Parts: sequence; structure tokens; C-alpha cells
Amino acid sequence: MVLISLIIYCDNYNANWKNTEKKILKEVITNKWTQTPSRRKLLRWRWSFGRYVLRKYMQIIGKGNTTYILLTGIVVSDNIRLSDNVELQPADTSHLDFNTAISTCSRPDDIAVVAAFIPRITSQFRIDAPNPKELAVYAWNSSWDALLLSALFHTEIGFNLQSDVPAEEIGTGSSLCATSLHMYGIANSKSHELTPDETKWIAAHFKDARQLLENERFQTAVHCLASYRWHSMPRIKLAVLWAGIEGMFGASSEIRFRISLYIARFLHQGDSEKRKLVFNALKKLYNFRSAAVHGAKIKGDIDVSVEDSANILQKILMQCVVNKSMPNEDELVP
Repeated sequence: MVLISLIIYCDNYNANWKNTEKKILKEVITNKWTQTPSRRKLLRWRWSFGRYVLRKYMQIIGKGNTTYILLTGIVVSDNIRLSDNVELQPADTSHLDFNTAISTCSRPDDIAVVAAFIPRITSQFRIDAPNPKELAVYAWNSSWDALLLSALFHTEIGFNLQSDVPAEEIGTGSSLCATSLHMYGIANSKSHELTPDETKWIAAHFKDARQLLENERFQTAVHCLASYRWHSMPRIKLAVLWAGIEGMFGASSEIRFRISLYIARFLHQGDSEKRKLVFNALKKLYNFRSAAVHGAKIKGDIDVSVEDSANILQKILMQCVVNKSMPNEDELVP
């Protein structure tokens, strides 16, 4: 699985993007991983979107052979290898006081992000590469690892800070850089602490989850579940979640009935009683979705419907990863 990076900042984060974007685009387009029409088409979309995101929001620095992306929202007790270049590790910033933390910043914007996130850091990605250029690529693409973990374990992971040293070694002389100026990841809820079973699940299945990101439907669903909390209105949250749910299946008519049927059969192929219960529950949940999207009056607790919808999407994604494939509608028709 390869996710092509759209931004490369090596050694100097003040590099002039406008003067280098054409050169980088040519290099990426000719990369061996983009030699199919579908990948080139997806790449052009990612390029356009990524270039906009870069200029507005995000920056990754490639310097040396190792870097760290500091994370909030997920707690690990041991190192977990996610890929050849990325490892999820425990992190502790409790030793840092405010003055020391902001002394690591070189820009005013960095200070704001450091002040908000350093007290909340719970884990980190260690990223290794043979050179600064590839390091920037892997660091950029690790954002999808964060989104995947957010979706699969139904937590909000912030990935807003990059460090040149591990979290426990940050001090005067270290360098902290804001990778994003959005404050996503500052959650009131408790960070999700991975259980031993979840750690084993990651070791067994995370590679397959990363591979599925090449499928646009899976990628969209992951982003929907990882990002729905970024919206404050429950109606918008429902719309985002159901965009992910419906996008996983191909129903174009009798959507309420077919989506409910497909999901029930996909999640509980060998248990008719559970299929029936899930089928009926999903039809009711779809009514909430329709009312939310079309502006109708909603009867009942919409926040419960948001949580139930998120749980359904999480189960669908987990099942896809275990199956190593997307749902096949033809196989789900009784």
C-alpha cells in the first residue's frame, strides 16, 4: 500500500512551495506507484486537495532520518509496529513546563499549538527513513495512520505536532513544529487506552487496513468516522457518518431497506436472530438520518443516534479489515 505524499519539506520549512510544486508533481506522477490510470486519477485529486491543504493548514519537516509525530487521544503501553517506517509508541510530556515547551518553537503559530496540545500528549509515531526527503513523505502519510486508528477504535486522535526527539526527551534545544493549525484532537472525552487484545489485533490486521485505504470507498468511510466529531451540530455529524455508511454499499434504490439488509447480513452472516435485530434497528436509525439531512423534526435523542451510527460504521470498517475486502452487494442479497 502506498499513499503518495503531496508535500515535501526538507531541511527548510520556509521553502517556497510555488517554485517547487511543478517539480514535485512531475516526480510524483512518474513514480512507479502511479503507473495505472486509476492511481493517476486519484493522485491528481489528492494533489489538488493536498496543495490547498498545504498552503492553508499543514506542514511537515523532513530533517535527518528520524522524526516524531506527537499524538493525543490514544494510549499505548508498548511499542506497536504499524509499518516498516512507522511505530506507535507511548509518550510522556509531563516533565515539560510551559516556558520550556514554548522555547522549542520557532514561529508564533507553533506556540499556540504547543500550548494547547503538549499537556494532552499520550502517544507518538516514531518515523524512520533513509533520507530527509523520504522522511517527510512518511511523516505526511502517517496522518492516515492516525485517522485509521481513530476510526477503528472510535476515538479522536490529534496529530498536530512534530518533534525532532521523543516526547520524553523534549527540552531546551529541541524543536517542535505545528503540522496543522486546526485544533482537532482537543477532546473532552478520555483518551482511548488500547487493551492487550486490541494491541494484538493491530499487529495482526493493521497492514490489511492500510492496504484497504487504496479503495476510495473505504478511505472515505475512515475519514467520516475519524472526523465527524469535528462538527458541533448533531445533524451534521449524522450526515457525515451516513455518508461513510452508505458509501460502503451500492444501494441506489429502496435505500433504507437495502442498506439495513446489507449491513445486517454483512455483520452477522451466520446468526439469523442478530441479523433480524440489526436490520430492524438500522431501519429506525435510517429514519433519524433522513430527518437530519432533510431538515425534518427529529423525534428522540439525536445524540444517541449519532453514537449508534458511529458504532455501526466502526463495526463495518472492522469487518472489512478482518475480511481483507470490501462488502460485495451481490453476496449480501438473500
